Amino acid sequence: MKNIVSIFIIFFVFSGCATTLANETYNYQPPALKEIKNEITVNKSFSETWDSLVSDLAKTFYVINNIDKESRLLNVSFSSTNNIPDYVDCGITDRSFQLASRNEDVIYEAAGYSEYFTNSVTQISEPNTTYLHIFRQPYLEGRANIYIAPENNSQTKVAVNARYSWQYRAEFDTILYMPLYDSHNRVDRAGRAKDDNLYDPISFNTNQKGGESGGVLCVSTGKFETDILKLLN
Repeated sequence: MKNIVSIFIIFFVFSGCATTLANETYNYQPPALKEIKNEITVNKSFSETWDSLVSDLAKTFYVINNIDKESRLLNVSFSSTNNIPDYVDCGITDRSFQLASRNEDVIYEAAGYSEYFTNSVTQISEPNTTYLHIFRQPYLEGRANIYIAPENNSQTKVAVNARYSWQYRAEFDTILYMPLYDSHNRVDRAGRAKDDNLYDPISFNTNQKGGESGGVLCVSTGKFETDILKLLN
């Protein structure tokens, strides 16, 4: 009889400890499309403007790809994994995650690097729970065509039109939560450095919005365009 009671107690305890997923919330606020001034007129001749801009661009970290004075066109580019929100705005994300003693609230710029916890699609034997620690590493490429055209003998018009490509890699650690010990332990890093964790890029131009409805949307902040035009002051 004592053994039967013990078995019943054990069954009762574990049947009441079914796997419990974390409570999590997610809210995404897309960016507003703002007008970027990407064209100015300077009080210099075409040749003076051209020579000055080429010289000053060579001193920046932007890469000059093509120079065609006859076509009045310059092409410059850059790539970065840092300070991406300076160049593009992909909105703001607010996440919360609560599982026993782990309670996390994070607000981050979607264009930049971020970390957060989320439930795992794959679960293990009850009463334990697995969840994921996500690492979002973004990557940005920007390329601009700079068109320089004489207005008259003493003035020159300069227009900058940029094209952006933003994407990110989502890597993860798998965390095991054991309620009997209230412990959170990393058990797997299988999600690291896999090509299939690299998401398709979002591409867009100056004064345009890129992305899909219901997903991440991105716009230029105007820094790239403004940095170039400031060289003409």
